[in-house]
Amino acid sequence: MSRLSSRLLLSTLIVATACGGGGNAKNLSSGPLSGNWQITLVRHAVPTQPLIYTGFIIQSSNSVSGNLILGSAFIGSGCSGVGPISGNVNGQNLTLDISEFGEDVSLTGTMSSSSPPLNGEFSFLAGGCNAFPGTGTWSAFEVAPINGSFHGTFTSTLPPPNNGTVNVAGALTQGPNTGSSTATLTGNISVTGATHFCNYLSTATITGLISGTSVSLNLFGPDGALITQLGQIGQLGNPQIASQTTVNANATAMSGPYTFPAISTTCTQDQGTFQITFP
Repeated sequence: MSRLSSRLLLSTLIVATACGGGGNAKNLSSGPLSGNWQITLVRHAVPTQPLIYTGFIIQSSNSVSGNLILGSAFIGSGCSGVGPISGNVNGQNLTLDISEFGEDVSLTGTMSSSSPPLNGEFSFLAGGCNAFPGTGTWSAFEVAPINGSFHGTFTSTLPPPNNGTVNVAGALTQGPNTGSSTATLTGNISVTGATHFCNYLSTATITGLISGTSVSLNLFGPDGALITQLGQIGQLGNPQIASQTTVNANATAMSGPYTFPAISTTCTQDQGTFQITFP
């Protein structure tokens, strides 16, 4: 069943790509399907467990290509990873094929002249990740590129006394859409306002990845040492991970949990939630 999920999810992501977004994420692409997409597949057999796939698609003329993170890795470790997608656009009609562990997931759908989520139907045969053939429906939306300044807060959730709320500001820039399952993020972040007793974060450079709404950020201090990691790519929809670092579809807000390691005998650790908004 896990392979079935992976294929379906991958197919969905492909279809969503047909409606693609803009900004830096489209630097190497020109078609309307080019962009960062998040696709949800709902199987007729198991409608309560949707499958989420994410990745980048490029449309060149009537052809579609790209790569998707085969989500729902928690269903079966042998079905996690990245899979390619290919397809064609004929007017408003989409035909997409996702190759997943030697199996194909077929998606069909219709592109709208406006910008609501894409949707359609999918099907696959038994084999690979799927012990049985299956069908279902899919929907997908494009995630806008992240590009610009931000401000926000890191709020400790430890019992008092804790580190309170720390105000921050910075900037993030998303790299080009190369048709990979992820795009790069680079930037910086600094604490603003009053200084806190436990100075877990003062100023840092940021490197990271984005796929769909899923974000992973690494914060490095002035000495180049890793301060902390925020989020993990490829875990959307995983019930074993309650909190993820995510950005909204308009790329105007990002949030998630954080953990800072001990920096002294009195500042042993801090954890909580962070929220930033653009601009």
